[in-house]
Amino acid sequence: MAGDWLKFESSTPEKREVLAITLELGFDDPDLTVGKLLRVWRWFDQQTVNGNAVSVTPALLDRLIGVTGITQAMANVGWMLINAEGLLLPNFDRHNGKTAKNRALTAKRVANFKGNAGIVSEALPREEKRREEVKAIGDCKKTESFDEFWKAYPKKKNKGDAEKSWGKLKPDTDLQNKIFKSLELLTASEDWKKQGGQFIPYPASWLNAKGWEDEVQSTSKPQSADPAEGQVRTFNGEAQTFYNLVGWVADGRASA
Repeated sequence: MAGDWLKFESSTPEKREVLAITLELGFDDPDLTVGKLLRVWRWFDQQTVNGNAVSVTPALLDRLIGVTGITQAMANVGWMLINAEGLLLPNFDRHNGKTAKNRALTAKRVANFKGNAGIVSEALPREEKRREEVKAIGDCKKTESFDEFWKAYPKKKNKGDAEKSWGKLKPDTDLQNKIFKSLELLTASEDWKKQGGQFIPYPASWLNAKGWEDEVQSTSKPQSADPAEGQVRTFNGEAQTFYNLVGWVADGRASA
C-alpha cells in the first residue's frame, strides 16, 4: 500500500533559496540540501496541523533533522519563521500531504461540533419538551373523552378493557358525537331495557364491534291513521257518561 505523498516541485533543487541554504550549511551538493528539506517538510506534515510547531526551538528541529543550523538557514531565505511561541512553516499548503489535510479537516469538524454543541443541546430539550407537551395534551383529551363515554354507557364492566379499546379507536369529535348519539338511543331502547339490561354488551365489546353503527329499533307506539278516531272515542265516552248520569237521575226520582 502506498504511503502519504508530499508536494514537491521538480525545479526545487535549482531554486535560489536552495542554493543559498546549501552555501550557508557548507554542503557541496544541492541534492543533499533538498533531502534535508524534505525531512523538515515531512516532520511538519506529520506533527502539525497548519505548519505551526508551538514550543519547538530551532535547536530541537536541527537535532531532529540531523543538521545544525538548517532551521536558521531556512529562516534566512524566508522558508521558516522563528518567534517566541515556536516555529512556523510559511506556505505550508505547498508541501503538506494527506496526513496533514486529514488532521486539519478533523480539527475543523471538532471545532464546528463544539460550536454547534450548545445550539444542538438547547434545541433537543426544547423539541423533546414540545413533543411531551403535545403528548400530554392528547392523553388528557383522550382521558376526558373516555370518561364521558364511561359515564354515558349503562353497563359499567371491565373499565380497563374499555379504556384500551377507546385508546385504539382514537375517535375524533365527529365519531364521538355519533357514539354518544347512538348510546342515547340505545339506552332508551327496549333491547337494552329488558330484563334489567341483561343484554347490554360490555363496553369494550361494543366499541370493538362498532356498535354505534347498528340500527336502533324505535320504541314509540304507532299512531292511528285516522286523526279523528280519538275525537270520536272521546265524544262517545262523554256521551256515554252523560247518558249514565241521566239514567242515575231518573232512577233517583223514581225511587223518591
